Amino acid sequence: MSSSVPKPAEVAAEAKKHYIPLIRGKYKHQWPTQSYLFRTPLQQIHLPSLGPLLPPKPDFYVCAGDPAQFAIDWQKRVRIRIPFICVANDKRPGGDWETGTAGYEEQLCRRSTLSATLSTPGPGSQVGCHYPIPSEGGIYSEFVVVFRGPPDQYEKLEEWHDLPVVSMPALKCPKLNQSSLRYAFPLERDLTRNKIRSALRICAYYGHKSVVVGDFGLGNTHRNPPDEVAELWRDVILFDPEIRGRFEHIAFVFEDPYRSTTKLILEDIAKKYNSKSGHSNAGKGKSKQSTSSSSSSSSSSSSRPARDPTRPSDFETFQRVFNSNEIHNLMNRQDPRYDISMLTS
Repeated sequence: MSSSVPKPAEVAAEAKKHYIPLIRGKYKHQWPTQSYLFRTPLQQIHLPSLGPLLPPKPDFYVCAGDPAQFAIDWQKRVRIRIPFICVANDKRPGGDWETGTAGYEEQLCRRSTLSATLSTPGPGSQVGCHYPIPSEGGIYSEFVVVFRGPPDQYEKLEEWHDLPVVSMPALKCPKLNQSSLRYAFPLERDLTRNKIRSALRICAYYGHKSVVVGDFGLGNTHRNPPDEVAELWRDVILFDPEIRGRFEHIAFVFEDPYRSTTKLILEDIAKKYNSKSGHSNAGKGKSKQSTSSSSSSSSSSSSRPARDPTRPSDFETFQRVFNSNEIHNLMNRQDPRYDISMLTS
């Protein structure tokens, strides 16, 4: 890290001691520092019917960049407020944002008032504390003020901007099938689907028709299977009877377009396998073991390509799933996966 870039803990301390108190005091009417918890959005939120004629399917975008900054720039262009669906720590506001933890929610808390909004139930709230967030619950912060740029520099912004944020915990490290590309248990797949439905229902409740989504449930911390996560977002948006037709534009924005959750999962499995294999061969002699290890390491090093098509990046996976031709073909064929009873069960 360059010496000119402040340390995450220093950025967090300044946010806590300077920016948040300033905004809470001087700008409390313009940007109320508060939020609302929906414990069970699927039961709590009742959306009005759209009638028999649904709008055309939404436009999908898969982009690389900083999700919060993407939403801010998009808002400025179209002059409407656009929410960002952010993976949340379910135990405390912003997780470990005051330390050096590198999760996106933590980074955003250092750059904004998000930690303060999450910890402050708004007027009329039924609860005095939002945490822990229930498994299918989410928090809506209408005015999250962003005063620093992305974490590569944490640049202080001359002009502050606000955006709505929907904070939704993602499923952590689900059990995967033998291929490691799919959920092993339908219950965990359904839980992820319901989290997606809940987040989008909160957005729709507040009248938003365009949404920015980050790397929901992906990366080293959560390790959900990227193909299924992308397909669940697609299927809920296009086919869920309560959600379809309510959104015009949805952007999936990846901070790191080269990261592959599939690769992380498979490498972790390989490490565990090699560790077990090493223990079982421990008594076969050091020289033989050393030769085998050296050969294996050399083979692995020489055969590992820079880009492995069997382990696409999350960005590439979403590009494929939300390809306009794929969406068109999907909408024009019958598929038992999209039976309404499956989507609403």
